[in-house]
Amino acid sequence: MSSPTIDPKMAELLQLVKNEADKCIRCGECRTVCPVFEDTPAERYTARGKIAIAESLARGELEFNDHVREVFDNCLLCTGCASQCSSGARADKVVIATRAVFADKLGVPALKRLIGALLSQPGKVLDAEARIGALLQPLACKAVSGTSGLYRRFAMPLADKDQYLPKIASKPFRSQVCFAGDSSWPKVLFFTGCMVNHCMPEIGHSVVKVLNALGVAVEVPRDQGCCAMPMLTSGERDLVRKQAERNVRAFCLDDQETPIVIACASGGHMLKHGYLDLFGDDPVLGPKLRNMAERTMDVTEYICSCAKPGKLAQLASRATGIAATYHDPCHLRKAQKITEQPRAVLKAATATEVHEMEHPEACCGLGGTYCLANMERSKRIQAKKITDAAATRVETIATACPACILQLRDGLRRANAGNVSVKHVIQILAEAMP
Repeated sequence: MSSPTIDPKMAELLQLVKNEADKCIRCGECRTVCPVFEDTPAERYTARGKIAIAESLARGELEFNDHVREVFDNCLLCTGCASQCSSGARADKVVIATRAVFADKLGVPALKRLIGALLSQPGKVLDAEARIGALLQPLACKAVSGTSGLYRRFAMPLADKDQYLPKIASKPFRSQVCFAGDSSWPKVLFFTGCMVNHCMPEIGHSVVKVLNALGVAVEVPRDQGCCAMPMLTSGERDLVRKQAERNVRAFCLDDQETPIVIACASGGHMLKHGYLDLFGDDPVLGPKLRNMAERTMDVTEYICSCAKPGKLAQLASRATGIAATYHDPCHLRKAQKITEQPRAVLKAATATEVHEMEHPEACCGLGGTYCLANMERSKRIQAKKITDAAATRVETIATACPACILQLRDGLRRANAGNVSVKHVIQILAEAMP
């Protein structure tokens, strides 16, 4: 009599969950940092709750159905629980792996599948799609006074009447800049990410301006792609691998020594950790991913490592002393442990102290596609962040993640605080330069 066939994906999930479950001592510390649990205090939404449910799924004690899937979909993957856990349990890895099995068994929801399909297109195809979008957006949206954003003209799915929508650039950043600086200077490779490339090219130009002023040339590989964080959160592991391989070709094929800088917290997390968590054991791809991870630095991390003391303040000769607070992107503070460098850049750019808000580490509630699939809860988490920021009575909220910028601008509009601007710290520094 032959033994029953073991599903390799289930076996892999069971082993991963068992490893993390063995670390978890059920102390409940994860409850103190989870934005979803703070909003909806149910045990199933805690990290330890998800680990326990995932273990039951992997053992065949629970069914993979939409009711159980809702538990795992209600995670922002902010990595706060992993950062807080004294035992080193990685609930975020459990959630990602469980979502991948749900995607295999139940399929990927249509909206998330569409987003993943669009972002995984070759660069030229995605650029063409973005240009078409830029031409059509005035028909569906109207400009927001004083900002680069848009509001809808008529009812749209997943966008209420106050929703702040990003304006698509008529020309992607990677089509504007290929190389900037002197060829004799030390060089960095710039991973733009999708938001900078298609919606916020001003951040990319600020990166170039600042690094060139420091005597660093910037090369922008044209063949790079999406970091694949949206696909990772949807459980589309094959698309994540596709993007990992694409970015390895763009950044490691001919050059395995030049630093890679990035102005996107989630993109930096993917290049440093996300790919390796999934494919680090691959004998061919793994070493290339490790090389890319070792060379990747957040732009503020890179600037603070190469600028001599006082150099940033010297560059920011036009600093006006604007009052600014700083929001820590989850994937920068919690996943990459980067907190001081963005504040050092902001302090130099404003020529004054940072006005710290209460709970600067609190998630803004965006979470990639989470804000679309769980809009009401996302807006409640967003509102708490805006309340904390508004209490500082500053002129500007600074951060280091384009996605957070989008969420914060939307939150300010909902709170009738449109007089407060939201900018990337590198933009503020560039604006303070001659």
